[in-house]
Amino acid sequence: MELSYTIPLQKHLKMETPPPEPNAAPFFCWDVHLLTVQGRKTVLAMNRASRYSLLFYGMNRADWTRLPELVRDEIRAVILREGLSEFEVTRYFALGGPLNISGARSPKSAAALNWAMRVLLQYSSLLDDKRLSQPQAVHMINGEVYHTIEQCGSPREFFLLGFRHL
Repeated sequence: MELSYTIPLQKHLKMETPPPEPNAAPFFCWDVHLLTVQGRKTVLAMNRASRYSLLFYGMNRADWTRLPELVRDEIRAVILREGLSEFEVTRYFALGGPLNISGARSPKSAAALNWAMRVLLQYSSLLDDKRLSQPQAVHMINGEVYHTIEQCGSPREFFLLGFRHL
């Protein structure tokens, strides 16, 4: 499994990352971006194959040191929240392989992240100051339909479809 940190996130963490794995399966890759929403540092992680998004709102100093674990744990939680089984969770992580952190991927990934950020701003009133993970806001983001040359549908549809193809 690959977490691709965008340049703003790498700068914030003061780290350099290796280039992305060229043969990594997009379903097991997540683009991870730093943004500020309502004055709070926020991390948006998006599945490269489906645009399925995770959101961590109001990151503190300790959260940054455990970002890969936060993302991994939240992926596990959303798989279960979407009605899939513990077996599917185990299978996803087994097929995804060891966790690797890499640099930003491509302009296509940046365009997808921009789409999610625009949708997030529409639902920013749903953000809960008392929670790091934001299931209510991401539920709305992941239900939004998007159109590209290749596909039309919601991130949730494409994420769940990915499990049918494992």
